[in-house]
Amino acid sequence: TKMGEMGMFSGLLFCADCGGKMYLCRANHFKPEQEYYICSTYRKDRTLCTTHSIRRVVLEEIVLRNLREAIQYVTRYEDDFVQRAADQSLRERDKELAQRKEALAQAEKRIAELDVIIKRLYEDNISGKLSDARFIKMSRDYELEQSNLTAAAEVLRQDVKQQEKQKVNVRNFISAVKKYTDMQQLDAAVLREFVEKIYISDVYTPDENEPRIKVRDIEIVYNFIGAFDFEEAREKSQAAQKIKKTGVA
Repeated sequence: TKMGEMGMFSGLLFCADCGGKMYLCRANHFKPEQEYYICSTYRKDRTLCTTHSIRRVVLEEIVLRNLREAIQYVTRYEDDFVQRAADQSLRERDKELAQRKEALAQAEKRIAELDVIIKRLYEDNISGKLSDARFIKMSRDYELEQSNLTAAAEVLRQDVKQQEKQKVNVRNFISAVKKYTDMQQLDAAVLREFVEKIYISDVYTPDENEPRIKVRDIEIVYNFIGAFDFEEAREKSQAAQKIKKTGVA
């Protein structure tokens, strides 16, 4: 910052709506509890996004609580965690992979169609059905579209190849957990060991009948495992353990 200090969440915090980085706002006269993060897009042009502002101390408290929950869950239910994280990642990866494969197939289909169209244009020009000027304009437009599609298809091919190779490295996350079994406070090193990025939503009203109640969503994307709901996983593991002990659902 201009005050000569890098915020703990620098480079990790993003607006959930526009994807822009969140900037730390502070001043010499601010108390620590007054410092806040705000969407960079909104700060540049208020017509492009909304504030998404969140106080730094609140964010630190939420992330610390979430990390403690993650550590407690993984420590107690390590085998369950390995299975759940692998299953979740495979589902998400398979969905994304299917979407990219579909986009690639559509691009390749259109490229083939353009080959046929350009060939017909050439034949029509040779036979005199299409003037030289018209041929040049139409063929140029189609060739540009084909060139753009070919470049996009190559990017999609690389994405598909990369995703097919990718594996969930849950064990690396577990190794990080075992280094911090008693986490008392956050710092930049701990954050970067566990967290890839954090998305902050704007404040909204979940129930129209209770307009005074305002909430926001905070999504933590972890290194190695992506976004993971540790509270939900803990409840499921506890329920499964109870069934195993009592035989009653």
